[in-house]
Amino acid sequence: MNTQTEVLKRNIDNMIIQENQGGLNDQEKFIMQKLMREKYQQEHESRMEHHDEDKKE
Repeated sequence: MNTQTEVLKRNIDNMIIQENQGGLNDQEKFIMQKLMREKYQQEHESRMEHHDEDKKE
């Protein structure tokens, strides 16, 4: 897992903890959704890169 994905995951985990403790405001919810989309996109791109590398071998 690359560093950027690890940072995204950590930020998302922290926001989920905050949501469970006292709730997130609308802006924080928007930020968390954006972070989750970025993380999903990076994971998808990473899987595609690995798939392409496997095809070359």
